[in-house]
Amino acid sequence: MVSEEVKMIAEQYDIDLSKLKGSGPGGEVTIEDLEKYTLEHFYPKVLKETKLIGIRKVIAERLSESYRQAVHVTLNMEAEMDGLIEIKKELTEKLGRKPSYTVLMLKCIAKAIRDFIEVNATMEGEKITVYDDININVAVDSPIGLITPVIRNVDEKSLEELLDEYLDIIERTKKGLLKEKDFVGGTFTVTNLGTLGVESFTPIINPPQVAILGLNRISEKPVVKNGEIKTAKVMILSLSFDHRAIDGAPAARFLGRVKHYLENPGEVFGDL
Repeated sequence: MVSEEVKMIAEQYDIDLSKLKGSGPGGEVTIEDLEKYTLEHFYPKVLKETKLIGIRKVIAERLSESYRQAVHVTLNMEAEMDGLIEIKKELTEKLGRKPSYTVLMLKCIAKAIRDFIEVNATMEGEKITVYDDININVAVDSPIGLITPVIRNVDEKSLEELLDEYLDIIERTKKGLLKEKDFVGGTFTVTNLGTLGVESFTPIINPPQVAILGLNRISEKPVVKNGEIKTAKVMILSLSFDHRAIDGAPAARFLGRVKHYLENPGEVFGDL
């Protein structure tokens, strides 16, 4: 004899009770027997279980906080990158070293932030604080997870200074040598998944900041210019912002300004 509850569960999983050896009185199949059977036959085998500890726990808590508090909105905009690709070649010859696309884009982004300083802000409770210093957190993949060290006063640094600081951060990240000072004081975050082939994504705001810009893969596609079809290198820009602090129109104008500087890098690097 088996209970009606056992029969009902067995029916849902197409289990032949006559083939099961029960652990109840007289070999009766119990609920616990069915739970064990279904776990073994219908659920994925566990490879390992890891508790959230240390930096991984902090990351999880901050991401959860971000989604609980901020009103996330994401805008995507396509930018042509041919101009930046060309100026990278010129700067490589001039500097005698190869600046990464991330560093070049950080300069363009910082200039756009200066034009739309309201995105350079934090929101805590009902208080929005806009900052004059443009301190950009750069998301970096590390052995312990995604971390966001900060580069301060990006708009004021020369390209060589910025390149040196960026490479130093990458090196110290790999070696686990970052300190507390490397994470505090950020006003805006940039995350680049383009190196991993990502076309577009929804970046998660880094609280208490109000905006984060995602950079994606540079790809080639046909575009229409002056009535003619040509190929161009393009990239999708993905801006997530907190709608409590920033309205959609100014966010779109800021994103458009980033696009403008990426497409017209001479306005950013013309004096180099």
